[in-house]
Amino acid sequence: MTAKPSKKMADSRSVQKDPNVSEKSCRPLTISTAPNALSERIKELNCLYGISNLFENQDVSLPWIMQRAVELIPAAWQYPEYACARIRLEGQDYATRNFKATKWRQNTKIVLNGQHVGDVDVYYYKKPPLCEANPFLEEEKHLLRAIGERLSKVLWLKRSEEALRESEERYRVLTEQVAEGVALVQDNRFRYVNPAFCKLFHISMAEEILDRRVTDPRAGNAAEIAQSYRAVGDIEIDAKVEELIQLSQPGRLAWIQVCHSPIAFKGRPALLSTFKDITEIKEQQMAAQRMADQLDSENRVLRSSLKERYRLGDILGRSAAMQGVYERILKAAATDASVAIFGESGSGKELVAHAVHNHGARKNHRFVAVNCGAVLETLFEREFFGHRKGAFSGAHADAPGYLDMADGGTLFLDEVGDLTLGMQAKMLRAIEGGGYRALGSTDTKSTDLRIISASNTPLEDKVNSGHMRSDFFYRIQVIRIQLPPLRQRKQDIPLLVEHFLRRIELPAGMDRVPGPIMDTLMEYDWPGNVRELRNVLQRFVTLGHLEFLSPCEQFEPSPLPAEMDLRSATRQLERSLIAKALSRTGGNRTKAARLLGISRRALFRKLPPA
Repeated sequence: MTAKPSKKMADSRSVQKDPNVSEKSCRPLTISTAPNALSERIKELNCLYGISNLFENQDVSLPWIMQRAVELIPAAWQYPEYACARIRLEGQDYATRNFKATKWRQNTKIVLNGQHVGDVDVYYYKKPPLCEANPFLEEEKHLLRAIGERLSKVLWLKRSEEALRESEERYRVLTEQVAEGVALVQDNRFRYVNPAFCKLFHISMAEEILDRRVTDPRAGNAAEIAQSYRAVGDIEIDAKVEELIQLSQPGRLAWIQVCHSPIAFKGRPALLSTFKDITEIKEQQMAAQRMADQLDSENRVLRSSLKERYRLGDILGRSAAMQGVYERILKAAATDASVAIFGESGSGKELVAHAVHNHGARKNHRFVAVNCGAVLETLFEREFFGHRKGAFSGAHADAPGYLDMADGGTLFLDEVGDLTLGMQAKMLRAIEGGGYRALGSTDTKSTDLRIISASNTPLEDKVNSGHMRSDFFYRIQVIRIQLPPLRQRKQDIPLLVEHFLRRIELPAGMDRVPGPIMDTLMEYDWPGNVRELRNVLQRFVTLGHLEFLSPCEQFEPSPLPAEMDLRSATRQLERSLIAKALSRTGGNRTKAARLLGISRRALFRKLPPA
């Protein structure tokens, strides 16, 4: 005879679970007229839902959840009036008030991440009626396993919540101590800002900006805050975004390095932004870049000049002395410092001034040259500062002064030592920041110019003698360029001669200076320097013979014949030079031979017979 299944088991098999309804979405039901099987199923669902719902309570502890969960379990069993339960978790026991361990026991394990961390036990502390060997139903076994899984999930969620809370706390402590500004943005609104962020953007307290949109913070430097988020806008970024922004800080312009990183915060996309003040680093980089640009400019000029190192602008010379002058000019041109040029009259001081101007940053502005020796002290202000219409008799219109004309460019003061002390004082005030006023005007003006001065005598002597102010001397003489006289660089004479002859219309049949003439030019001391050389060559081409204007140095060979005879011309030049040497030495042939650079015996051979 086959045993008849219990009504409980039959009813439970006849009830089908709706697959479209999740256990978590179920709500407690009270149906007094439903069949027993449906009532039992509702009790099971209420138990699982109740356990899941415990986690929804905010800021509750894990023991609180476990104690209330264990109290929900007995009501879901077939004989709740005889049932009791216990949860063992990580060394802690949570049991119902009537708990008693008996032989009627049902158990399941709580497993987390593959590890056995606890147990759920259900007991009948008293033998149920009509009880056979095993009073528990198969469905209750499945329910207990589901309860264990549900408690495992609750444990995992609670641990994650605690870990997140600890992580947030550690992060909060960290961000409040760092010097960098930190902001957390979610849904395009500020969720967190640290004190450094508030200080950077002049926000008195974080609460002023929390929950406000990044594009409309309405606190601190709102425009600059919005500017720092302009690179990301309202979109969700999927990669780090870095940019450099400028902020106006009291008394300075600050450079801020901004880094926006996409993160997940509480399971949802968010933006973590850091703000680092790199003003000092940026200023150092810009200073280094300016220096690099200056050196690059100087090197570029130097490299370009290597192609023609025998000249720089209109200055010619291959000698070592001139190579040093070239280097000095290029280094002076790479700065904006005042330059003082020294050299004898005719050595090319104004050419050097032009070269400094043309190779510098002011080359696109005016070069104004002033002969200081020709400026009267009574007219100094009128000449240098300009005048307004009606300032004096004859002033029919406004007129600019030298400082006005040289604004942005270069003012070249030739023979600067000729300025009087009064003129120096007025000039110093004008270029040192005190400004100047045009005659007839009450408006003070300032000018941006570079001073290049020139003198054929050492200015130190004028300072020592009291004819030059020491402050004016140091102001105009920051970089010093000394030009060598032509007699100290005679190897440059052939190059200069070739250069000047190209500018002079030569007579027919002449394409170069004859060798004896060149020898004479090389032997001459050139007290008038390059200017004298140019004039001597002009006279030579015009008159057909050399003519020096210096005393005791005039040499007038006979006019060049129509058909030049090099041999006779050489003999004629030898005789002339020997005669001049004997004249200089008072007839002493030994000294004359030494002066001519030949032996005494050679001199005797060249002398005409008595």
